[in-house]
Amino acid sequence: MAKSTSSTEQSPTWILGPALNFMEDYLRKSCKATDDELIYLKSILDLRIKKRQSAEIGRASYGFPSVVIDNFLYHGDLGHASNIGLLNQLGIQHIINICDCKLDQIIVDKFNVLWINLYDELQADIKKHFDLTNEFLYNCKQKNEKVLVHCQMGISRSSSIILAYLMKYHHDSLYKAYDYLLERRRIAAPNLSFFLQLIRYENELRETKEIDETKHQDDKQNPIEKLNSSI
Repeated sequence: MAKSTSSTEQSPTWILGPALNFMEDYLRKSCKATDDELIYLKSILDLRIKKRQSAEIGRASYGFPSVVIDNFLYHGDLGHASNIGLLNQLGIQHIINICDCKLDQIIVDKFNVLWINLYDELQADIKKHFDLTNEFLYNCKQKNEKVLVHCQMGISRSSSIILAYLMKYHHDSLYKAYDYLLERRRIAAPNLSFFLQLIRYENELRETKEIDETKHQDDKQNPIEKLNSSI
């Protein structure tokens, strides 16, 4: 006779889909992800698929970082941050290095570098750095000075930092911030744990009224110029 299964032993209702069952199970068990959080995450992943298939996304130019906010915020990789000629050409004065590789001393000596030594792994707590990086970026913007945010490949860690900034100062949701970022850097893709942390950061911003979903005032605090090109 087959052994009966109690309600506590039954598999959860999968939300992310069969291809991501393992990741969903990890998020539920290790990160205590709720159904509501996973449903939101699914909508964000669907958005990424849609935007990457869209013909509206510009052509890539991999020799240069992506321009997220004109004359201010650039999004790139370790190669961009290590190229002193490129940094000078773009007029970069500040760098947020969010990866486990320290920049060469010649870069550290010439530019104002904030280094956050963090691995791109599901266990990493990236959210605890958002207040620091947001303050750093806000101060750069107030001084009208350019900043490059980068990680190893310019895909996961740096995207998370930029999305946290966009949520706090420009958009009223992670979904809208990611929609905006994908138009400018189509490879932007935080790992699923980082996305979950960004979802929770959005909730914290709502609780403190730093973003208010009832107003829907996108880009009112600090208007972003709409750009056509992206990476």
